[in-house]
Amino acid sequence: APPALQLPLPDHFQPTGRPLPLGLLRREYIILIEIVLSALSLLLCGLQVEPRYIILVPVLAAIWIIGSLTSKAYKAEVQRRREAFNRAKMDYDHLVSQIQQLGGLEGFIAKRTMLEKMKDEILGLPEEEKRALAALQDNARERQKQKFLEGFFIDAASIPGVGPARKAALRSFGIETAADVTRRSVKQVKGFGDHLTQAVIDWKASCERRFVFRPNEAVTPADRQAVMAK
Repeated sequence: APPALQLPLPDHFQPTGRPLPLGLLRREYIILIEIVLSALSLLLCGLQVEPRYIILVPVLAAIWIIGSLTSKAYKAEVQRRREAFNRAKMDYDHLVSQIQQLGGLEGFIAKRTMLEKMKDEILGLPEEEKRALAALQDNARERQKQKFLEGFFIDAASIPGVGPARKAALRSFGIETAADVTRRSVKQVKGFGDHLTQAVIDWKASCERRFVFRPNEAVTPADRQAVMAK
């Protein structure tokens, strides 16, 4: 196992605090001022005081409003700082997670698992090659016949009811040789009903009857090379 990682801890950093903006009182001071103002307001309203002291009521109200606005600004500043702290914590947690994945025990286990999988794939290549060559041998007849049919072009064929125009229609659908002919592919061409479709199928069958399988050419060097290149 790899040695333990020395992760950067929050204690390793010494951030510098930023003072509150000028004119922004701390929350506890604001609460104290509001309590005092409330008490004075109740006292002035509840007691019979000299008229000259009544002027203090609007002054106290103005101070109250200013205190409320200051309180809102203080809350907004606290919220901004809390969001900045949360962003910094998320960045730190993400950094620690990346370090652990790339260089820690988790990363070591992931890399070892990947290498073990690659090793198994490499060790299994000979067996996979044998299966691919066996599949070539099993499909040799069909592959030879397909290649044989690719040499019979519809344009050069004599098919009852299929003239140059209909041959061009077949060609527009990708049907150019006997190897391309299937009942479904021919019937989708406009103008080819059951009768003309059967005529094309019969022509393909006549081409197939000429095919002779050559076992000694079942798997060519090119076929083997294609398997080895995978």
